[in-house]
Amino acid sequence: MKHVTKIENRSVANKVFLRKEATKHLSRLRILDLFAANNVLWRSFEKERYYGVDIVPQKGKNLCADAKQVVRSLDLSEFNVIDCDSYEIPYEICKYLLASGNAKNGAVVIYTAMTNIFTQLPSSCMDDLGIREMYSIAPSLFSRNGITYFYDMLANHGVQEIQYYDHIDHFTKHYGYFIIP
Repeated sequence: MKHVTKIENRSVANKVFLRKEATKHLSRLRILDLFAANNVLWRSFEKERYYGVDIVPQKGKNLCADAKQVVRSLDLSEFNVIDCDSYEIPYEICKYLLASGNAKNGAVVIYTAMTNIFTQLPSSCMDDLGIREMYSIAPSLFSRNGITYFYDMLANHGVQEIQYYDHIDHFTKHYGYFIIP
């Protein structure tokens, strides 16, 4: 089975600006880019360390692997920036970063969360909410609230502030960042 990853480069300038804002307080950048694609978003930054991951082989200078597995296998305390620019709601990865104690306190987590009425909720989100059975019957009742479930999970794990902006077209794209408490 071939895995196809979507790359949306229409908002590169906005994504780069968000990264500059998110990291302006850091003197050195040690970046784990979990959905790195062609390594475009961090190209213009001065970096002490950059570690790109993408599931698609031969795309950029990356480790070819599933980001969810990589996060669970690395010592994340080595990174002060973790970039989750995925084409989904990065619920599972962000929950792991917050709950595991493996990520460094004060690390910046940058995310993209894509939502619309047809966006599938991550299975860990369904499990946390206890809605897996109901979701299988009427997914659109829950999918429209995916971003709310994501933000609630962040708050439940101690995140008190999120900086973000939304871009709306056929999907609502939520671009933002938070600091690991």
